[in-house]
Amino acid sequence: MEISNQQLAGMLRSVAVAYTLNKTGNIFQIRAYENAADSIEHSTTEIFDLWQEGNLNHIPGLGESLKAHLDEFFKTGKVKHWDDVKKGIPEVVFELLDIPGIGAKTALSLAKLGVKSKDDLSAMIENGVLVSAGFSEKLSKKISDVLKWKKLDIFAGRMSLPYADAQAEKVLEYLKKCPDIENANVLGSLRRMVATVGDLDFAVASRNPQKAVDYFCKMPGTSKIINHGENKATVLLNSGLQLDLLVESPGNYGTLLQHFTGSKNHNIHLNEFAKKNKINITGCRSEEELYKKLGMQTPPPEIREDLGEIEAALKNSLPDLVELKDIKGDLHTHSDFISKPSHDMGVNSIEEIVAQAHKMGYQYIGITDHQPSQSGHTAAQVASEILKKKKIIEQINSSQKSVRVLNLLEVDILPDGSLGLPDEVLELLDFAVASIHSSFHLSKEAMTNRILKALSSPYVKVLGHPTGRLIGKRDSYEVDWEKVFKFAGENKKVLEINSFPNRLDLRDDLVRQALSFGVKFSINTDAHEKSSMQNMKYGVSVARRGWATKEDIVNTWDWTTFAKWFNI
Repeated sequence: MEISNQQLAGMLRSVAVAYTLNKTGNIFQIRAYENAADSIEHSTTEIFDLWQEGNLNHIPGLGESLKAHLDEFFKTGKVKHWDDVKKGIPEVVFELLDIPGIGAKTALSLAKLGVKSKDDLSAMIENGVLVSAGFSEKLSKKISDVLKWKKLDIFAGRMSLPYADAQAEKVLEYLKKCPDIENANVLGSLRRMVATVGDLDFAVASRNPQKAVDYFCKMPGTSKIINHGENKATVLLNSGLQLDLLVESPGNYGTLLQHFTGSKNHNIHLNEFAKKNKINITGCRSEEELYKKLGMQTPPPEIREDLGEIEAALKNSLPDLVELKDIKGDLHTHSDFISKPSHDMGVNSIEEIVAQAHKMGYQYIGITDHQPSQSGHTAAQVASEILKKKKIIEQINSSQKSVRVLNLLEVDILPDGSLGLPDEVLELLDFAVASIHSSFHLSKEAMTNRILKALSSPYVKVLGHPTGRLIGKRDSYEVDWEKVFKFAGENKKVLEINSFPNRLDLRDDLVRQALSFGVKFSINTDAHEKSSMQNMKYGVSVARRGWATKEDIVNTWDWTTFAKWFNI
């Protein structure tokens, strides 16, 4: 049974609430469900995918009992234990809990008052019934405002990482112009570069917190000030985004920054270690100072998920993660050269893409158009078009030496594992990137064999967007990844980390798993217009969350090393 992480997290929180209201669970059970909900909501991987792959142990804080319940849920669509715990509690209680300001006891009180839906609640607020029943005017007003925002869809869903990052950059740029603000950072899942982001939270260091808050509340584009305190504020933008600000003194800024970056599981482990060793981690100016107090390296924000980073930091053995500045080329861009490609064509010419690569300081660039459509070309026309592209690229390479242009294609992997073009065409390329673009619902065994057969081709060097996921639209397909990783590691086949905003594929958990098989990766943008080549930073963030170093990424290598490895 497929279900989104957000929906599943909501279900787990409803069980925690039921434990509280029914007084049937102890504090440890309640916290276990709350912690599991947080881990699932902030996971970059769909839990349904992990369950299918038998990898629920990749979710931190998920005990054996909860794993068994999730297994029951995905197999049957329900969990008897959860139903038993929630028995006797009106369903509307759980519906009301996603309204900020309404806790478990308030929700139950509202249900007892006769509230059967959010519309009922709105009506009771407008008619004054809520206040007459003893609820405060302040709470009534707050709930009323939230319900109005919800109708505007302000709280609906999570933002893609690139969208959230772009909005946050504008806010940070504004904050850093304030003379009373000494430092500013984004917080939470965005700072950890998680694939989807729920909230935009910011921290600033200031010796004049009230001035910093006042400045934040005067931000251009602000439509409503929700909260204006001494050292924190919440505003609503005209775009519908809600922004939260926390202000801290410079002397304690590192402590605040570390805590609100998270993740929750990382912080729990860290605090337990500090408490056990009687180390006070308050009053730190920087994160480096805080982690140094604990006798460990500072884990980069991207890997603070309690997946071994604390143990590695204590042993001074954290990996030197790949950085954007390490990238020396992009092996997956689409031009407008191929007429009638099998899928959408690029916007820019080959020359324009090369110019953009030069601007970005790249040593090489792959022109990886989709293969010519077989329905729109005869076999002879396909060969003629590829040969024509090859000659143009050779001319560009002979006319300039700053950026080496690679003659590549993104070739379809057909359902039986064969490739969309014959070998006599493929041999005209430097190499091929092979990708699945159809028949996504084959069995696990069939999909695995399909990929392995395609990778067996001597012309295929890279597997494009390996899991096929489209965030929020399509789940990963079922594959025996251990078999694929083993084959790739043993046969010098590269797995792509696709930077396209709704792909971010290979997933970070699979990147880390593949590393254990000696797999190499290429971080590519899959850009269909030259401006999208700037999305490289998001693929790098996935690689970092997967603990990859620049030695693991083939397109961080200089041209000589790259060409030798690929035998070009």
